[in-house]
Amino acid sequence: MGDQTVLLITVALLTVYVVGVGGSTAAAIGTREAWRRRVRSGPRPDLAASEVVLDAPSLPPEVRALRVAGWAAFPFALALAVFADRHYPWVAPVAVLVMVALNAYYFTAVQGLGERLTLSADGFRLGARAVRWIHVTDLTGAHMGAFRGMRMSEAGEWQDPKVVPNVVFYRLNRALVHPRKSIMARFGRLSYFDGMIRNVFGVTTEQLLRAMRDRQRLALEAEGPPIRRPRPGEVRPLKNPEA
Repeated sequence: MGDQTVLLITVALLTVYVVGVGGSTAAAIGTREAWRRRVRSGPRPDLAASEVVLDAPSLPPEVRALRVAGWAAFPFALALAVFADRHYPWVAPVAVLVMVALNAYYFTAVQGLGERLTLSADGFRLGARAVRWIHVTDLTGAHMGAFRGMRMSEAGEWQDPKVVPNVVFYRLNRALVHPRKSIMARFGRLSYFDGMIRNVFGVTTEQLLRAMRDRQRLALEAEGPPIRRPRPGEVRPLKNPEA
Protein backbone atom coordinates (compact mmCIF):
# COMPACT_ATOMS: atom_id res chain seq x y z
CA MET A 1 0.00 0.00 0.00
CA GLY A 2 1.44 3.37 -1.05
CA ASP A 3 2.18 6.24 1.29
CA GLN A 4 -0.46 8.45 -0.31
CA THR A 5 -3.10 5.75 0.11
CA VAL A 6 -2.26 5.41 3.79
CA LEU A 7 -2.47 9.18 4.15
CA LEU A 8 -5.89 9.27 2.50
CA ILE A 9 -7.17 6.49 4.78
CA THR A 10 -5.81 8.32 7.82
CA VAL A 11 -7.48 11.58 6.80
CA ALA A 12 -10.75 9.77 6.08
CA LEU A 13 -10.77 8.06 9.50
CA LEU A 14 -9.80 11.31 11.21
CA THR A 15 -12.69 13.02 9.42
CA VAL A 16 -15.13 10.37 10.61
CA TYR A 17 -13.83 10.84 14.15
CA VAL A 18 -14.11 14.64 14.03
CA VAL A 19 -17.61 14.56 12.53
CA GLY A 20 -18.83 11.85 14.92
CA VAL A 21 -17.33 13.01 18.20
CA GLY A 22 -17.33 16.71 17.32
CA GLY A 23 -20.91 16.56 16.09
CA SER A 24 -22.08 14.78 19.23
CA THR A 25 -20.18 17.32 21.35
CA ALA A 26 -21.96 20.22 19.65
CA ALA A 27 -25.30 18.43 19.96
CA ALA A 28 -24.66 17.77 23.67
CA ILE A 29 -23.93 21.45 24.30
CA GLY A 30 -27.08 22.52 22.45
CA THR A 31 -29.23 19.92 24.21
CA ARG A 32 -27.87 20.93 27.62
CA GLU A 33 -28.56 24.64 27.06
CA ALA A 34 -32.10 23.96 25.80
CA TRP A 35 -32.72 21.77 28.85
CA ARG A 36 -31.49 24.47 31.22
CA ARG A 37 -33.90 27.00 29.74
CA ARG A 38 -36.73 24.49 30.06
CA VAL A 39 -35.89 23.73 33.70
CA ARG A 40 -35.77 27.42 34.64
CA SER A 41 -39.20 28.12 33.17
CA GLY A 42 -40.90 24.87 34.29
CA PRO A 43 -42.18 23.77 37.72
CA ARG A 44 -39.89 22.05 40.20
CA PRO A 45 -40.43 18.29 40.62
CA ASP A 46 -42.08 17.14 43.85
CA LEU A 47 -39.62 14.66 45.34
CA ALA A 48 -42.08 13.79 48.12
CA ALA A 49 -44.66 12.32 45.71
CA SER A 50 -45.36 8.58 45.76
CA GLU A 51 -43.73 8.20 42.35
CA VAL A 52 -41.38 10.75 40.88
CA VAL A 53 -40.31 10.80 37.23
CA LEU A 54 -37.27 12.98 36.54
CA ASP A 55 -36.50 13.55 32.88
CA ALA A 56 -32.97 14.29 31.71
CA PRO A 57 -31.41 15.71 28.53
CA SER A 58 -30.08 13.07 26.16
CA LEU A 59 -28.82 12.84 22.61
CA PRO A 60 -31.21 11.78 19.84
CA PRO A 61 -30.66 8.29 18.36
CA GLU A 62 -29.09 9.54 15.12
CA VAL A 63 -26.52 11.58 17.05
CA ARG A 64 -25.71 8.58 19.26
CA ALA A 65 -25.11 6.50 16.13
CA LEU A 66 -22.83 9.23 14.78
CA ARG A 67 -20.94 9.21 18.08
CA VAL A 68 -20.40 5.45 17.91
CA ALA A 69 -18.97 5.79 14.41
CA GLY A 70 -16.62 8.54 15.57
CA TRP A 71 -15.29 6.55 18.52
CA ALA A 72 -14.94 3.44 16.34
CA ALA A 73 -12.69 5.38 13.95
CA PHE A 74 -10.66 6.96 16.77
CA PRO A 75 -8.11 4.18 17.52
CA PHE A 76 -7.48 3.38 13.86
CA ALA A 77 -6.97 7.04 12.94
CA LEU A 78 -4.59 7.50 15.87
CA ALA A 79 -2.59 4.35 15.09
CA LEU A 80 -2.20 5.23 11.41
CA ALA A 81 -1.25 8.84 12.18
CA VAL A 82 1.43 7.86 14.69
CA PHE A 83 2.90 4.68 13.19
CA ALA A 84 2.03 4.49 9.49
CA ASP A 85 2.38 8.02 8.08
CA ARG A 86 6.11 8.40 8.71
CA HIS A 87 6.69 10.05 5.35
CA TYR A 88 4.36 12.87 6.45
CA PRO A 89 5.75 14.00 9.83
CA TRP A 90 3.09 16.69 10.24
CA VAL A 91 0.23 14.17 10.39
CA ALA A 92 0.94 12.74 13.86
CA PRO A 93 1.16 16.05 15.80
CA VAL A 94 -1.89 17.47 14.02
CA ALA A 95 -3.96 14.34 14.70
CA VAL A 96 -2.90 14.17 18.36
CA LEU A 97 -3.60 17.87 18.89
CA VAL A 98 -7.06 17.59 17.33
CA MET A 99 -7.91 14.47 19.36
CA VAL A 100 -6.73 15.87 22.70
CA ALA A 101 -8.66 19.10 22.24
CA LEU A 102 -11.81 17.41 20.96
CA ASN A 103 -11.79 14.75 23.68
CA ALA A 104 -11.50 17.45 26.35
CA TYR A 105 -14.51 19.31 24.91
CA TYR A 106 -16.44 16.06 24.53
CA PHE A 107 -16.00 14.83 28.10
CA THR A 108 -16.89 18.27 29.41
CA ALA A 109 -20.03 18.49 27.26
CA VAL A 110 -21.41 15.07 28.20
CA GLN A 111 -21.35 16.05 31.88
CA GLY A 112 -24.71 17.73 31.20
CA LEU A 113 -26.39 14.61 29.80
CA GLY A 114 -28.18 11.89 31.75
CA GLU A 115 -30.95 9.29 31.79
CA ARG A 116 -34.54 9.40 33.00
CA LEU A 117 -34.81 8.55 36.70
CA THR A 118 -37.99 7.17 38.29
CA LEU A 119 -38.30 6.96 42.08
CA SER A 120 -40.98 4.75 43.62
CA ALA A 121 -41.62 3.11 46.97
CA ASP A 122 -40.05 -0.18 45.82
CA GLY A 123 -36.96 1.17 44.10
CA PHE A 124 -35.68 3.36 41.30
CA ARG A 125 -35.25 2.98 37.56
CA LEU A 126 -32.42 4.68 35.71
CA GLY A 127 -32.94 4.36 32.00
CA ALA A 128 -33.53 0.64 31.41
CA ARG A 129 -31.98 -0.49 34.71
CA ALA A 130 -34.23 -1.14 37.73
CA VAL A 131 -32.91 -1.33 41.31
CA ARG A 132 -34.82 -2.17 44.50
CA TRP A 133 -34.19 -0.11 47.61
CA ILE A 134 -33.65 -3.19 49.76
CA HIS A 135 -30.70 -4.13 47.54
CA VAL A 136 -28.97 -0.77 48.03
CA THR A 137 -26.37 -0.57 50.78
CA ASP A 138 -24.81 2.83 50.16
CA LEU A 139 -25.86 6.12 48.56
CA THR A 140 -23.21 8.82 48.29
CA GLY A 141 -23.16 12.21 46.63
CA ALA A 142 -20.06 13.45 44.83
CA HIS A 143 -18.74 15.97 42.38
CA MET A 144 -17.50 14.43 39.14
CA GLY A 145 -15.59 16.48 36.61
CA ALA A 146 -14.23 15.39 33.27
CA PHE A 147 -11.06 13.97 34.81
CA ARG A 148 -11.45 14.02 38.62
CA GLY A 149 -14.00 13.55 41.38
CA MET A 150 -14.64 14.41 45.04
CA ARG A 151 -17.05 12.92 47.56
CA MET A 152 -19.80 15.14 48.94
CA SER A 153 -19.58 16.01 52.63
CA GLU A 154 -22.16 14.52 54.97
CA ALA A 155 -24.37 16.54 57.33
CA GLY A 156 -22.25 18.50 59.78
CA GLU A 157 -19.08 18.24 57.69
CA TRP A 158 -17.44 21.14 55.88
CA GLN A 159 -18.27 21.37 52.18
CA ASP A 160 -16.10 23.26 49.71
CA PRO A 161 -18.46 25.91 48.26
CA LYS A 162 -16.61 25.76 44.94
CA VAL A 163 -17.36 22.04 44.52
CA VAL A 164 -21.02 21.46 43.72
CA PRO A 165 -22.12 17.78 43.96
CA ASN A 166 -23.54 16.60 40.65
CA VAL A 167 -23.77 12.78 40.90
CA VAL A 168 -25.09 10.10 43.24
CA PHE A 169 -23.16 6.84 43.54
CA TYR A 170 -24.92 3.71 44.75
CA ARG A 171 -23.61 0.34 45.92
CA LEU A 172 -25.67 -2.86 45.92
CA ASN A 173 -25.71 -5.75 48.34
CA ARG A 174 -23.67 -8.26 46.38
CA ALA A 175 -24.89 -11.11 48.55
CA LEU A 176 -28.38 -10.51 47.12
CA VAL A 177 -27.74 -9.37 43.56
CA HIS A 178 -24.97 -9.67 40.99
CA PRO A 179 -24.50 -6.20 39.47
CA ARG A 180 -23.44 -6.03 35.86
CA LYS A 181 -20.47 -3.71 35.41
CA SER A 182 -18.35 -2.84 32.42
CA ILE A 183 -14.60 -3.43 32.40
CA MET A 184 -13.92 0.31 32.73
CA ALA A 185 -16.30 0.51 35.71
CA ARG A 186 -14.60 -2.42 37.43
CA PHE A 187 -11.12 -0.90 37.23
CA GLY A 188 -12.01 2.81 37.19
CA ARG A 189 -13.88 5.17 39.44
CA LEU A 190 -16.72 2.67 39.99
CA SER A 191 -14.60 -0.11 41.47
CA TYR A 192 -16.43 0.17 44.83
CA PHE A 193 -19.81 1.47 43.68
CA ASP A 194 -22.10 -0.32 41.24
CA GLY A 195 -23.65 2.64 39.48
CA MET A 196 -23.74 6.39 39.09
CA ILE A 197 -26.72 8.75 38.66
CA ARG A 198 -25.78 12.00 36.98
CA ASN A 199 -27.97 14.74 38.44
CA VAL A 200 -29.25 16.89 35.58
CA PHE A 201 -32.87 16.92 36.79
CA GLY A 202 -33.23 20.51 37.95
CA VAL A 203 -32.96 19.71 41.69
CA THR A 204 -29.92 19.92 43.94
CA THR A 205 -27.93 16.75 44.56
CA GLU A 206 -28.54 17.17 48.30
CA GLN A 207 -32.31 17.09 47.72
CA LEU A 208 -32.09 14.09 45.40
CA LEU A 209 -29.82 12.19 47.79
CA ARG A 210 -32.12 12.93 50.75
CA ALA A 211 -35.18 11.74 48.82
CA MET A 212 -33.44 8.51 47.80
CA ARG A 213 -32.18 7.80 51.31
CA ASP A 214 -35.64 8.41 52.80
CA ARG A 215 -37.22 5.95 50.36
CA GLN A 216 -34.49 3.40 51.03
CA ARG A 217 -35.02 3.68 54.80
CA LEU A 218 -38.80 3.22 54.48
CA ALA A 219 -38.33 0.21 52.19
CA LEU A 220 -35.92 -1.43 54.62
CA GLU A 221 -38.27 -0.81 57.54
CA ALA A 222 -41.17 -2.31 55.60
CA GLU A 223 -39.17 -5.36 54.50
CA GLY A 224 -37.88 -6.26 57.95
CA PRO A 225 -35.11 -8.77 58.70
CA PRO A 226 -33.76 -11.00 57.38
CA ILE A 227 -32.96 -9.58 53.96
CA ARG A 228 -31.17 -12.33 52.06
CA ARG A 229 -31.37 -14.28 48.85
CA PRO A 230 -33.72 -17.32 49.09
CA ARG A 231 -31.89 -20.64 49.18
CA PRO A 232 -32.48 -23.15 46.37
CA GLY A 233 -35.93 -24.66 46.77
CA GLU A 234 -36.91 -22.24 49.54
CA VAL A 235 -40.23 -20.42 49.30
CA ARG A 236 -40.28 -17.15 51.19
CA PRO A 237 -43.50 -16.82 53.25
CA LEU A 238 -45.84 -13.88 52.77
CA LYS A 239 -45.61 -11.05 55.26
CA ASN A 240 -49.38 -11.03 55.84
CA PRO A 241 -50.97 -14.32 54.72
CA GLU A 242 -54.46 -13.10 55.71
CA ALA A 243 -54.30 -10.04 53.44
